[in-house]
Amino acid sequence: MVDGNRERVAVWAGERQASILRAMFDDGPLEPAAIGGEAASVRDEATRFDVPYHDDPRGLALADADATLIADPDRVMPTEVLASMIAEAERARRPLLTLAPRPASIEESAELLGSANLPTPVPCFRDLPAGRRLIDAATAFESPTAATIECSGPEREAAITGRLFDAFDLLSIWFGIPTHVDAAAARPVATPSTGPTRILATARFADGRAASVTAGTEVGRHARVVTLFGPSGRLQSNDGRLDWAGPGGESIDRESSPEGGEVDFTTELAASIRAQVRIRAGVEKGRSSETTVDLLATCEAAMLSARTGEPESIDAVRRMIGRV
Repeated sequence: MVDGNRERVAVWAGERQASILRAMFDDGPLEPAAIGGEAASVRDEATRFDVPYHDDPRGLALADADATLIADPDRVMPTEVLASMIAEAERARRPLLTLAPRPASIEESAELLGSANLPTPVPCFRDLPAGRRLIDAATAFESPTAATIECSGPEREAAITGRLFDAFDLLSIWFGIPTHVDAAAARPVATPSTGPTRILATARFADGRAASVTAGTEVGRHARVVTLFGPSGRLQSNDGRLDWAGPGGESIDRESSPEGGEVDFTTELAASIRAQVRIRAGVEKGRSSETTVDLLATCEAAMLSARTGEPESIDAVRRMIGRV
């Protein structure tokens, strides 16, 4: 719905996302249309909300809903399943959303990247009221020369690539797509063989500007800090609070609390889903499919660089995944 009513969302979730389902749908702006997953706790949530339950993502994609959300960062959808969900979302003209952006491998690129409607990562800061306020404030700040973005939160809420995508998507507003990314991965000291819990990346741009991105999935509350540096000083958004200091350190604008109060992950997720429904309906403008592929390639370059220890070219990664 785009008329102010509650949007109906079909959700595929994992066991660790049961609490997210409750937070999204209990007295919130979203209504469950169907729930799917492989865990008993997810089936229990479908029963509690009295909506259809599916144990196959392809069946879930057929539900009568305004949007479909893949809310299980731990599960990698087989290519043929994801392709089927993409096709159904296109047929029904509704957004297919995900908490785990999937930079494509060479094997699946022809089938998935050939689609103009790849799953859209959520939540993204540009979709949110706090993100739009930062973007509006930055128009008066002038072009930044450098930036830092940190996006962190519990692993159950989003994949580390989801937080990378969020950060690089916001950077693209002011900097475009980087030419190279140089990244390092941090892993728990006690279990160094596990996947990275934090990616630290430096992005270089063709015009000589640079930015740093930190994305983490350690235990802790959902948090996002964005800082822009330039001739106008420093403009920062810290969990929605804007702080603008001039070149000499003087305070130009500083908020003691975020407009609209504190915001948690599920509030952001609901707002981002609603924004994507409006974008799909043509009410608002979204990013192009080419930009989405550029951002996925940037995330893949960051993950690759963290493994190789060398800077990686975004163009080279795009050639690797078969779409240039």
